[in-house]
Amino acid sequence: AIFEFQTMVCQLTGMEVANASLYDGSTALAEAVLMALRVNKGRTRVVLASSAHPHYRAVVATYLKTLGVDLVNAAYGEDGRLDLEAAAIDKNTAAVVVQSPNFFGCVEDLDAIGRAAHDQGALFVVGVAEATSLGLLRAPGDADADIVCGEGQPLGVPLSSGGPYFGFLTTRLEHVRQMPGRLIGRTVDADG
Repeated sequence: AIFEFQTMVCQLTGMEVANASLYDGSTALAEAVLMALRVNKGRTRVVLASSAHPHYRAVVATYLKTLGVDLVNAAYGEDGRLDLEAAAIDKNTAAVVVQSPNFFGCVEDLDAIGRAAHDQGALFVVGVAEATSLGLLRAPGDADADIVCGEGQPLGVPLSSGGPYFGFLTTRLEHVRQMPGRLIGRTVDADG
């Protein structure tokens, strides 16, 4: 059942690899940021959209507090979406992080944000607080996201084991060695 779930999440996010062993959506976002820092070794700046959920931003800030990382809370414009000029993405930026739909319910311009991130060599991270929105919106992977993570509980997982939530994290195969958590998959041995 877990393999089927991970396959579904990959399809929804437009990514190649998924895990579902993170505590919740906010910690999945923080782990995605740490993953981006591992992929982009030596870069010490993370641009996080201020339009992301405040609780998610607080968890990311807590994870980064003692790591010497410059966490930039990029402003949003009058339309409630990330203001790319205010983001000031540069060559020291390891990741550009947005939530879409964001805290205000606005769908971010993922194509433009992804281009801006990749132009500077940064990874593009998309957090999803409401995973069922992926059934209606274009997959973040189709907008060149490098990591997509979020809250998986709205996908129908029952509340149990003392905690109601679980986080998922998906990425491209090239980054699989930097993923946190456990991977589950199917394979065949040398004899088929």
